[in-house]
Amino acid sequence: MFANKYKINLTTIDTGTTATTITVPFFMEFQTVDNAELIERVFVDTEVENAINPIIDYEKVRFLPLDLLGNHIDKIIYDIYLLDSTGNYKGFYGDVGFVDDDIKFRKESFKKTFLNLSFYDSDNPLSQRLVSFTTLYSELNSSDLLQPPVPPNTIPGTPKPAVQIPINFVVENPLINPRGFAEGYHLYDYKSSLNIGVPKYLYMRAAFRNAKTGKSVNLMVKNTAQPIDKLVHELYTRFKLTRTTTGFYYEIDDSYNGNAIPVSPSGPNNVTYISNTCKVTLYEIKAS
Repeated sequence: MFANKYKINLTTIDTGTTATTITVPFFMEFQTVDNAELIERVFVDTEVENAINPIIDYEKVRFLPLDLLGNHIDKIIYDIYLLDSTGNYKGFYGDVGFVDDDIKFRKESFKKTFLNLSFYDSDNPLSQRLVSFTTLYSELNSSDLLQPPVPPNTIPGTPKPAVQIPINFVVENPLINPRGFAEGYHLYDYKSSLNIGVPKYLYMRAAFRNAKTGKSVNLMVKNTAQPIDKLVHELYTRFKLTRTTTGFYYEIDDSYNGNAIPVSPSGPNNVTYISNTCKVTLYEIKAS
């Protein structure tokens, strides 16, 4: 197909309007038109997406404790040692102001005394975020009660003297021991925050609140005085959360001693595993 070609010289076109002249508005400037779809797709949709908070799955799941070999743990014991007036560590209720009647009659000073466990996403106090916390109240265990044979004028099943009852908090598997204390046995975290085969770490910092004396005591993982510049590294016990094809689990890490440096095979001095029991030992902060 052939078409005639015409050249129009803008300088020779008449600007007036006559019967034989048609004025055509030719300009050298250009203007982009019909960009509505492009604006909607590239700008509007993008900005709307940026303005809306992302969808987060807030469903939490329950984590079960395991030992270092992947076996289930039935009991976790938190042993607490506090400083007395002479600066020595003591581990019995009678050493921190309690008398026999406080425990025997379950007075409020005993029942309202508790251990607070705070879990952070990091052991760096400058950037860490609080993930969750657990409160464990003082309770008597079967080992804290007098068993036959008992001394004269005493009744089996009554509490031992306060100086013989250790300051510890025992949490147990409710399926194994329904009459035990299960608060703190499980950990809870967001399901979407953990992928299969990729561990997640939480750092636990503990504090003991004594309702008898009104004192609140922060705890550390070492039983010796620590220099101020190193004390911050001795405050945390690390919990390792994992997800497998069979469920969600956690273990109390005995390869962490406060500064991410592995220690001897026996683990740090505040975490030990015995049979199906894990023991975590915590001490009142003592600085040098």
